Amino acid sequence: MVRRLRSVLAAFALAASLAAEDGRAEVCPAPEDAPAVAQVDVAERLDYLARAFDHEINDVDAWSWTWGSVYAAGAIALGVTLSLTHNRGTRIDLTVGVISAGFGAVSLYLLPLKLTLPLRVSRAHWDASDRCTALARAERTLVDVENDQALATGIFAHLGNVAVNAAIVLILGLGYRQWTSAAVSGGIGVAIGEANVLTQPHHLHDVLARYRSGQFDAPEAKAAWSVVPILTHQMSGAALTVSW
Repeated sequence: MVRRLRSVLAAFALAASLAAEDGRAEVCPAPEDAPAVAQVDVAERLDYLARAFDHEINDVDAWSWTWGSVYAAGAIALGVTLSLTHNRGTRIDLTVGVISAGFGAVSLYLLPLKLTLPLRVSRAHWDASDRCTALARAERTLVDVENDQALATGIFAHLGNVAVNAAIVLILGLGYRQWTSAAVSGGIGVAIGEANVLTQPHHLHDVLARYRSGQFDAPEAKAAWSVVPILTHQMSGAALTVSW
């Protein structure tokens, strides 16, 4: 009887030990610049990065195809107009417009792949047997793509937009003495290019900051403004207040 009782207790102890082992969170090493995630379960880290990667891929794809299609439609419209006109000055303007719009369409279809392809490749390895290896790959991808995204939406992108349109102005102005159409084309080109750069998705900066802090679901800090009326014996009016 005592021997049977001991066997039963040993079986319960073994079952409890296995259950505790199964329930223990799997932890992978943290990057040197993100020590806060060292004790976060690997599944939670992978889930956060998976949602962030998928969201960014969808947004960049939508942005790329939308703007690329705008430029492609512009190139087609200018090309049709070019085929219908015989005025030399107008044909020069339209030819430069077709070339620049076509180049813009191709670049907007292809250049964003530098951002989305690494994210897709990383996602393709999500179910690897060694989850710590998959996580380390995802962490490196996040840092690399965030750097590329910062470059694509930073000051050099704006300077590049101005430089390209300045070149178009010089081609039309110096090359063909059509300074009026050159100024119009350059102004429109800069405006469209700035809208393009400013609307490009770039969420990975915030994703990386949250990941490094280990606060995956922390609410975003948002600025709010309001107009407050002011009424005193000396004055009346309104004040603009900003809070964050």
